[in-house]
Amino acid sequence: MWHHTHPVWHHAASPEGHWLAYTIISSLIHGLIYGAIFHLFRGLGLGMVLIIAVLGVAAVAGVWWFVNRPKHNREEY
Repeated sequence: MWHHTHPVWHHAASPEGHWLAYTIISSLIHGLIYGAIFHLFRGLGLGMVLIIAVLGVAAVAGVWWFVNRPKHNREEY
């Protein structure tokens, strides 16, 4: 299998246990983020939450497009 020879896999499964600390810290950060999102959306109707979600996805897509557009299309400021 590929994960037995991939160098990142060996680093992630190192005997020092870094993967465990990363997993714990990552889960705590995700929990805080999801808790904040649920707190902000509490009391809003489903329609309003969907509108906010669509606007958020559109904003992220717009920023991604703006950053990654070809250089020849950019105006020099």
